[in-house]
Parts: sequence; C-alpha cells; structure tokens
Amino acid sequence: MGSAEGKANLDIQNVNLQTPLHLSVERQHTQIVRLLVREACNLNIPDKDGDTPLHEALRHHTLSQLRQLQDMQDVGKLLMGLGTQGADKKSSASIACFLAANGADLNIKNKKGQSPLDLCPDPNLCKALAKCHKDKSSAGMTPASSITLRQDEESLEECMVCSDMKRDTLFGPCCHIATCSLCSPRVKKCLMCKEQVQSRTKIEECVVCSDKKASILFKPCGHMCACDGCAALMKKCVQCRSSIDKMIPFIVCCGGTPPPTVTPAGKNEVLNNVHDVQKLQQQLQDIKDQTCCPVCMDRLKNMIFLCGHGTCQLCGDRMSECPICRKGVEKRILLY
Repeated sequence: MGSAEGKANLDIQNVNLQTPLHLSVERQHTQIVRLLVREACNLNIPDKDGDTPLHEALRHHTLSQLRQLQDMQDVGKLLMGLGTQGADKKSSASIACFLAANGADLNIKNKKGQSPLDLCPDPNLCKALAKCHKDKSSAGMTPASSITLRQDEESLEECMVCSDMKRDTLFGPCCHIATCSLCSPRVKKCLMCKEQVQSRTKIEECVVCSDKKASILFKPCGHMCACDGCAALMKKCVQCRSSIDKMIPFIVCCGGTPPPTVTPAGKNEVLNNVHDVQKLQQQLQDIKDQTCCPVCMDRLKNMIFLCGHGTCQLCGDRMSECPICRKGVEKRILLY
C-alpha cells in the first residue's frame, strides 16, 4: 500500500465501465492518450458494451468519414468551410495506430461480436493497424529511453488546447510556449504557469539563416528569433540588440528538459561545423553592415536621406552630403 500511495489508478472505471483512456480517445485528447499509455495503463479493458479504447477510436474515424460525405452534398455548407472533418478523421486514425503500436488487441470482440477492425471499412487503415501491431515486437528492440524521449517531445510540441496543431506562439511575460497561433487568442492565462498573458508572438523562421525555425529564447529581452545553430554565435539579440545573458531552448519553453549535448564523432564532422560557423559569422557580419551606421559603425541606422542611404541620427545631423554616394542632403527622414 505504501508503494501505491500518491499514484492515481489509471484503469478506474465509471458507471459505464469506461476508463480514462476510453474518455480521452472519445474526446480525441491525443496528448492525454499518450500520457496514459506511457504510464502503462491497460489498453484492452472493455466498457459496458464490450468496446475497448481501440473500438472507440475506429468508430469515431468511421463516423467522421460519414459526416464528411454527408456535408459534401451540401455545397453551400462546404463552401463556408463547415463541412471539413479532416482534422477529426486524422486525429482518430492516428490515435488508433498509436494504440495498436503499443499493444492494443485487434481481435478482441465487443458484445455485438465486432472486433476493432470490423468497425473500420477503410482497408488502408486496417493494413496500417495490422502493421503497427506486427512491428511492436521489432520496435521492442529499440531502447525504451529513446521511445519515451520521442513520445515526450511529440506531446510537448502539440498545442495544449486542440492537440492537433504544433505549438508556435510565445506568451509574454512568462515566455512559455503552450498553444498554436489559432488557439492562443482564446487563452487569457498561460496554461503552464497560470500567469496573465500580456503578449502573444508567433514564432517564425530564423532571421539569420532563414532556413530553420527559430528555437532559442534570449534572456532577458524575451525574443525568440534565431535557430540553435545561429544563436550559438550571438552575444546580442539580432532583433533588439540587447545583450544576451541566457539562452533557453524551445523544448524548455514548452515545459521539457534541455536536449542532451552530442559530441562530434569525427574529423569530417568537425570540419563541417567549422565551415558552418564561418558561413554564419559572415551572415552576421552582413546583417551588422546593413543595420549599423556607416560613419560611426556603432549605432543603428535610424535616419535616411532622399538618395536611399542612411546613418544614425547623431551622424546624419552633421552631414551635408551622403557619405556613400556624395549627393547633397536635401532632406532627413527619421525611422522609428
């Protein structure tokens, strides 16, 4: 009794004999389904109708397909976007595959004599489920820690509201990432720390390489504008030019732990890393040249002339001709 103290019963059943997994599958709470499975709940407990959670997932998948076909007959409703059930169908199918891959029984029958596959008229999904179940034994050869890590990362990247889109919105001032950009306007308090949300910033691509998505939060300014590769070379935030005291990875802002540091394995990898560093340093220098005053090389450009060139305000006020093209300064325009 002492060892079980403080641990919830994951297989408790309500009056309809439904377990928490039944209810999570029914409401398509993907993140909770993953959590329950990871904590080793029983996947094959039947409810009062003899249905397992896998029965429930496939029934939802089939119903969503039928709703979609019915809605497509109503052209007006389809044009208004009210008949799209793709997200529900995708969510139900992915939950079913996840349950099968983790050991859910494909042959157990409910009180009507139906197995989970009997509730699925989609032959492609039936094949996928059988393959997931078959591959479970070979997947067991993969280290458990690696599987757990991947599942944790997937759940941490999912929006805590819809569980369908990826998290991509940075809340201020707490600097947590909990929702997608579609759900964020509805959230008044951060779902992770309950602090009042004062700002919402969608995370875009890295402003330096424009190749990867920004994934490093700078402290104390609170901007996330660079990927991990580019951020490693920075001492100042490229967005506000303030000094960086601390860098926090994306996964930590989502409530996870920092990823382990991987040591380069060979000489070729080291040479590639050196080449990447040199390339990023050149890109940073180009950005600095474009944004810094060409006269003092210290302050940011915040004044332009009619010729299109610019300087900082302190240098520009003293100029009678442009330091770049030598045209006379007819007008000075301040940038804000």
